[in-house]
Amino acid sequence: MDKLFPAPRSLQIAAGSSAGLRSWAGKAMLALSLAIFSLAARADFSDGEIRVGLLVDMQSTYAHITGSGSVAAARMAIEDVGGKINGKPIRLFFADHGNSVAQGSAVAKRWLFEEGVDVIADVASSPIALAVQEINRPKGAVVFYNGVMSTEITGSRCAATGVHWMYDSQAYTTALGRELTRSGARTWYFITLDNAFGRNTEKELAAVIEANGGQVLGRTYHGLGERQLFVKLRQAAESGAQVIALVDAGQDMIRAVRQSFDLLRVSKGKTVLAAVATALNDVHVMKPQLAQGLKLSHSFYWNQDPEARAWSQRFFERTGAMPSDLQAGVYSSLIHYFKAVAASDSDKGTTVVARMREIPIRDPIVRNARLREDGRMVHDIYLLEVKKPGDIREPWDYLRVLRTIPGEQAFSPLSASACPLLAR
Repeated sequence: MDKLFPAPRSLQIAAGSSAGLRSWAGKAMLALSLAIFSLAARADFSDGEIRVGLLVDMQSTYAHITGSGSVAAARMAIEDVGGKINGKPIRLFFADHGNSVAQGSAVAKRWLFEEGVDVIADVASSPIALAVQEINRPKGAVVFYNGVMSTEITGSRCAATGVHWMYDSQAYTTALGRELTRSGARTWYFITLDNAFGRNTEKELAAVIEANGGQVLGRTYHGLGERQLFVKLRQAAESGAQVIALVDAGQDMIRAVRQSFDLLRVSKGKTVLAAVATALNDVHVMKPQLAQGLKLSHSFYWNQDPEARAWSQRFFERTGAMPSDLQAGVYSSLIHYFKAVAASDSDKGTTVVARMREIPIRDPIVRNARLREDGRMVHDIYLLEVKKPGDIREPWDYLRVLRTIPGEQAFSPLSASACPLLAR
């Protein structure tokens, strides 16, 4: 059953707390900027409130990297704009899609066509996201995709109000495939989830590796939630590949990392593990002892700079965990959406997305960001590795940033986009 939360009427700041005072000041400045945006605008709202939906995995494979953490991030965004925009209150819905296209589609149809949801802040799953993109096409609500790897969202299946915010298989495979291949790791073997996300991402990773002088020695596939992966991993190790690429996510990827540690080539560091779709929370679950040396790519890391760290501490105080980049993306996308709604004084999807392209993207989460005409938000990507246990100096500081890849180098150029909405 989906849940409904009214936005809080006020923000509670701890008396005498300098951190609370700084947080209040930042929120006050954001609320003031929203008020300024709206001064010259003419109201065009579909109803008396702004309704935000969040369609994520609450109990299964991806719950720890989306789930209740994504809900907390959405509530933070709503609170940080004062709980309303131009006098219109903001309400938050969330639902568990159960990793089922049928279940996720049913919720999306009800929200969009019966309950008047104006924006969906994430659809965390590529197969479900592709279905929701088609469901929403005639409705034209704004839909953000934070936990979605498939580039089809802004390619052949693009939509005027579909916005791909954080994850992206092209950018993440570029960060891993290009950078590792250029550094000398030229032979690869894929362990791939057999669904739309896995097949799409594997194809793009292989293209990046081969374009940079590398070679794919082999590949094997597994089902969602498959428990025993050791035989497939041993096959990959015996191929002699320098890199085993895990083209899966969530609990599937965690199982693969844990089971691969029993392979001598991996545990002794002779074979590199690279995960194309992982999150900080995954490392926390699998433990650095088993994950040390794992190469990964992210759009955000909580300790990347002081601004990210301060926001992440607020998130930690609510949830007891540091945020994944998917969860942080929910906050980032909603904050930018709220700015655009205030500036246009409208919740009409095409109007808001047009204004989102005009307003600079600035928040504690993404760096050097802009929203393209095909719906792709371009931003810096980070190549990281999991630290050795002895190098970890504080809780959750599991990752080391090896390289920052500018968005213009990480993402496929607009000229190569297959989006049919682009004027050629």
